[in-house]
Amino acid sequence: MPSLREDLSKTLRLAAPVAVSQVGMLAMGLVDTLLVGRLGPTELAAVALGDALYFSFAVFAVGLIMSLDPLISQAYGAQDPERASEAYRLGRWLALGLSLPVFGLVVSIEPALRALTAIDREVVTLCGDYVTTRSLALAPSMLYMADRCFLRSLGETRPAMVITLFAIALNAGLSYLLIFGAGPLPPLGVAGAALATAGCRLSMFAALHLWTRRARYAPYRRLRRPSWELGKKAVWVGLPMGFSHSSEVGAFAVASLIVGHVGVVALASHQITIKMSSASFMFAIAIGTAAGIRVGHAVGRGTPELAYRAAWVGIGLGLVGMSCSAGLFLGGGALIARAFTLDPGVIALTTTLLSIAAAFQLSDGCQAIAAGALRGAGQTGWPFVANVCAHWGFALPLAYVWALFWGGGAQAVWWSMALGLTGTAAVLLWRVTYLKDLRLASQIPK
Repeated sequence: MPSLREDLSKTLRLAAPVAVSQVGMLAMGLVDTLLVGRLGPTELAAVALGDALYFSFAVFAVGLIMSLDPLISQAYGAQDPERASEAYRLGRWLALGLSLPVFGLVVSIEPALRALTAIDREVVTLCGDYVTTRSLALAPSMLYMADRCFLRSLGETRPAMVITLFAIALNAGLSYLLIFGAGPLPPLGVAGAALATAGCRLSMFAALHLWTRRARYAPYRRLRRPSWELGKKAVWVGLPMGFSHSSEVGAFAVASLIVGHVGVVALASHQITIKMSSASFMFAIAIGTAAGIRVGHAVGRGTPELAYRAAWVGIGLGLVGMSCSAGLFLGGGALIARAFTLDPGVIALTTTLLSIAAAFQLSDGCQAIAAGALRGAGQTGWPFVANVCAHWGFALPLAYVWALFWGGGAQAVWWSMALGLTGTAAVLLWRVTYLKDLRLASQIPK
């Protein structure tokens, strides 16, 4: 049994590059938000809505592709490169197969908003421009996810980090040029921000795909057709992951729609708060990913006691990190808001919303890391059930009534989501205790 210090070191070595990668991806969105915010509250609100709705559709496909994580990590732990190769190839097939239906859903966002909501018409038009342009790189984005899942399941999290760091610089330059124009380039506004993001996603896929062509990965590139048995395992693991991701992201997308009915200032403030909460959440996602990799390797080796310990080490690290972000939101809310906008109404409301976001940092971190650990064990059904019940069964109905009928506004939406995340965390922490038993540790069918 490794010492606690060794456990912490292993988790941090895996998590640190993932955290940099995740925050880097978010930084690209933050750069776009900062630049678009200079165009005005309407443009900022449109990007807020577009971001939320785009991810609510794409994240289901991402969840299915992430079924690679437990399948490959457990195969790697069992020293079975053939099984890992088969899962990797299946993941790439999934990435391509899911891109077309997701594209169809994304381009239907604008007409659906016009028909079904009373959101400001200019916001809806700009939102449609943003999501349609961004979806041009949907297939490369999905293939990038498959390659990234493959590498991190082997315990190699640095390649994606390096590529992401280069992409941040590329995105910043492209966004500025395309949003505001320069020389012969006309200003494209919101569509320019989306085009810059699409270009960066394409370049990231190309770079990571070239990395996976290296000789060291040759044992995992065999052209063997995935078996029906593996396909059933992927569905067993991946469908709950896809629905779970869609449930959580979709819940915040619906929350954005509710806030959109409150007003443009409320939606702009909501967007800034979402971005900052997502930044802190990336730390929890990184720790959860590292915990899931270590749990998967331990389950593959048949050592449930190490899987259990890896999960709780990750949760402990997450509590420390999320406490720091809570303090930042409480003490620096106004400064954060001023970095995004000069509008006094947006600054005031954003400061209030960030103080509410601080209240659920610990529960948000716990549920993300516990879900990651359970994913490594193949237990993907519990996060799905917990998310659906907490967010859709409780938080969103409360947010709708409280915000629009009881006059609670955007603050009511954020308090409601905080309660939902706390309920999710309680259920998943309870389920992590079952990782001690090997019969229950992995629920991937044999």
